[in-house]
Amino acid sequence: MNQNRKMFKSLITAAIASLVVFAAAPVSAQNVVKGEFKIKMATPSAPEDSCVMAFYKFRELVQERSKGRIQVTVFPNGQLGDHAGYITQMQAGNLQIGEVNTAVLGTVDPEFSVFDLPYLSTDMDHQIRGLNSGLGDKLRKGLEATVGLKVIGWMVRSPRDVYNSRGPITKVADFSGLKIRVMQSPIMVKTMELLGAQPVAISANERYMALQSNVVQAAENSVPFIITSKDYEVTKYLSLTDHFITPNAITMDAKYFNSLPPDMQKIVADAGKEAAAFEVVEEKKQLAAAIKDLEAKGMKVNTVGDKTAFMEKVKPIYAEYEGKIGKDIIDAFSKVK
Repeated sequence: MNQNRKMFKSLITAAIASLVVFAAAPVSAQNVVKGEFKIKMATPSAPEDSCVMAFYKFRELVQERSKGRIQVTVFPNGQLGDHAGYITQMQAGNLQIGEVNTAVLGTVDPEFSVFDLPYLSTDMDHQIRGLNSGLGDKLRKGLEATVGLKVIGWMVRSPRDVYNSRGPITKVADFSGLKIRVMQSPIMVKTMELLGAQPVAISANERYMALQSNVVQAAENSVPFIITSKDYEVTKYLSLTDHFITPNAITMDAKYFNSLPPDMQKIVADAGKEAAAFEVVEEKKQLAAAIKDLEAKGMKVNTVGDKTAFMEKVKPIYAEYEGKIGKDIIDAFSKVK
């Protein structure tokens, strides 16, 4: 009988020890379900673009840190549509993350239209300082509250410049009658009208074809994008007007984000910030080489030294949109040095 009691006691002790070891084991050593959570990321741009590279960086960080619990799939080249379409898909729960330009976010939240104002930021670093001054958090909270989308990263791009097939732009008069593709932003359309151009709002997926078929003679975008999109194939002149600096936001379906466990939310949020910072570094690298590359490909590039006349022409747009965007938001940039 004593021997049976000893054996029973040993079995109980062993069982308790096993439970203690299991409870103390890290989550990664327990039953981790690979691909338990799935994230689809969509972008209209090519894999060489700095924003798309940031998406792949996000995928790498999230899958590594979640030990595979979160599976991320990136859809580049407009496979799932364009910026405006991503908003609709995320709100419907069919897409988890999309690259959305702030010009398009401005169509659902007017405060985001602040980035469409011409000559608002002097350069990329000035815009980053503006976002970090508290403006970024204010815009983030407003977007989530009004339309259920969450910005998890600001991918600040280099200044937007005009490229076309008609001729160089060195003065305001050179804009006269120029048919130019712009994003689907009322402010961008108005800006080009004030400069004397004929703006046409066309989605990103249709821009190249519009230039090739002469539906428009010109477009405007960041210089590195002209290379990754191959728009240099259908235009001849690049003028460094630096008229807009519009970030692309890593935008997420807020409902999906909130449905994730807290530890997975932290992984996603941290990766969003790090991927955005990665994009800024990569964009600056690409910008440094882009002008030489375009010249080598046959484009004629010119600087615009004094932009005072351009700024004066578009000045009325600030007063027109101050009430819609918010004076406090506009002033946030003017206070940043």
